[in-house]
Formats: sequence, C-alpha cells, structure tokens
Amino acid sequence: MSILIIGQGIAGTLLASALRQQGAQVHIADGNLTGSSSVAAAGIINPVTGKRFVKSWRFDEFFPVAKETYQQLEQELGIQIWEERPTLRLLGTPEEANDWSIRCAQPEYNNHLGETDDPGAWGQYLKPGFRFGVILKSARANLPLLLSSYREVARQTGSFFEKNFDYQETEALLKDYDQIVFCEGWRATANPYFPEAQFRVSKGEALIIKFTGQITATPPSDMLKKTMLLVPMGDSTFWVGSTYRWHFEDTLPGEEGRDYILGYLKEMFEVPFEIVRHVSGIRPTMIDRRPIVGPSTLNPNVLIFNGLGTKGSLLAPFFAKQLAKELCKA
Repeated sequence: MSILIIGQGIAGTLLASALRQQGAQVHIADGNLTGSSSVAAAGIINPVTGKRFVKSWRFDEFFPVAKETYQQLEQELGIQIWEERPTLRLLGTPEEANDWSIRCAQPEYNNHLGETDDPGAWGQYLKPGFRFGVILKSARANLPLLLSSYREVARQTGSFFEKNFDYQETEALLKDYDQIVFCEGWRATANPYFPEAQFRVSKGEALIIKFTGQITATPPSDMLKKTMLLVPMGDSTFWVGSTYRWHFEDTLPGEEGRDYILGYLKEMFEVPFEIVRHVSGIRPTMIDRRPIVGPSTLNPNVLIFNGLGTKGSLLAPFFAKQLAKELCKA
C-alpha cells in the first residue's frame, strides 16, 4: 500500500505516522504555505468548552488515544511533546462561580474539574476580584516541535517533498500511489474533489508575551483560562490566544487581533508585559464542527482528512488511527 499525503499539519503528520504503523509506504508533500493553524496553535487539550463548561465531544474516548499517540511519538523522535498540566480557570462573576460549582458536583465532571481558593503562582500577576476553578485533565501537545521534527525525519528518509500541490496532478500521481489523502487544512475550500464539503474557516491570532514587572516567585507552570488562554512556553514566555474572525482578507497577523487580545489581558493582569511575537493561522472548521474523513465521491482513491477546527490536538490522533486502519485493510 503506497499513499501520498498532501499537507503536513497535525492531520497529515499523525496520519503518516499511523499509516506507517500499519505497514504502508507513505510520502508527504507540503509547500510550507502561510496560514497553517497547526504551526500557530498552542496544541491545547481541554475537557470542557464554552461559557456553560460543557464536556468536549467524546473527550473520554479521545483523550487516552491522544496521550498514547503523542507519547509514542516522543519516543520515536526523541523530543518532549506531551505535557499534562492543570488549568486555573478565572471566574469573573458570581453566576460563573455558581455554574462552575454545579458542574463540579456532577459525577461525569468529578475527574475533570475542581474548585480552589488558591491561584498559586498566578496570584502575583492577577488583578483582585476573581474566583477560581481548576481544570484537572488538561494538556498540551507541542505541535510546532512535533511538526518540525517529523518533517526533518521524513526529509532525511526521502519521504518528504517540499512542493505546492496542483490539483491537476492528482490523476497522474494515482499511477504511482494507491491513494492520495488531502490534509491541507483551510486550503481544502478550493479542492475540486470535495465540492460538497461545507467549510467555515476562521482566522485565529495569538500573542507570545513576556511579563516585565517585578516578579519574585517562580513563573507559573499551570495554564490560565478566562476569555483568553495563557500557556507557559518556557523562557518566561506565554502563548496567549486566541481570536476568531470569520471574515478576513489575508492570513497575516493584524492590529485588530492584537488589540482584541491586549484588551482582555489588561483586564486580567496587574503586572506589565511585552509582546515577543504575534502569530496567526486559519482554522479548517466545518459547519457541523465535526471532522471530515473519507473518500471523494468523484474518485474513491482520493480522500480527505480535515476539519479538525480548534480541537485538532485532541481529535487528530483518534481519527488518524481509524483512517489508517481502514486504508490498510486491503
């Protein structure tokens, strides 16, 4: 079984890994185009979502697969990808605090959420007036490190092509490969093999910041969430994001996204900070917010693995394994 994967974001990378475990011969083509959401993302895995703190879709099924997958890749690549760390959840109103307490009391949330009066190391940074909850089963997958490391290994073994793909090449390439799988992120909106796919892409922006005020204690190692999420990145820097823009003119970071994030940060923190970097990416979200996985109606040997949206770190490992098993059945 020989398979060509188009795109080396989180979907393409994990699918390539899963296919190789099934014994397939895999090549990856990626032109390193701008706007990749996998490169800009913090790789967060969060068991709850939204203002009502609802458990993420099939979280208890997906989480152990994600953990196993990333830890296996750590061993293969000799890098650290997987970090389980709690998230301090800021509760800004009595209503939010009450909703959080109700969730914590429900049996299905016992292992995921908790309550606390202690903000820990974040206390020296925050403005007064917040109440706190704890997200116990949250994690981060270091996607930029994973993607760059996997690409280097694939390049060294001759299985990576750095090129932009032309859809007109598809039929000719199927003479050399049994199947082609498109994992091209938001650019799939222009893919002629999947005209029925209902994408609703969004632009997300994030800041990498560094606190510059007088801090006496060790910087926080836990993540922090309110409207914005803060993720420790090492070297006393923090990833902060992210924004959602459904209409945009380009893939680049912009002043509007920066100012939106800064507005929330100034509501949260007393300690000054500086911007180290400003990043952006285009999320490949589907209208129904579920991944799109499977063959084209125009050619069964052309497939798609896409639409992971904001939860790619959690969803990609499970669906990559499922798709790899299906493709290697024959």
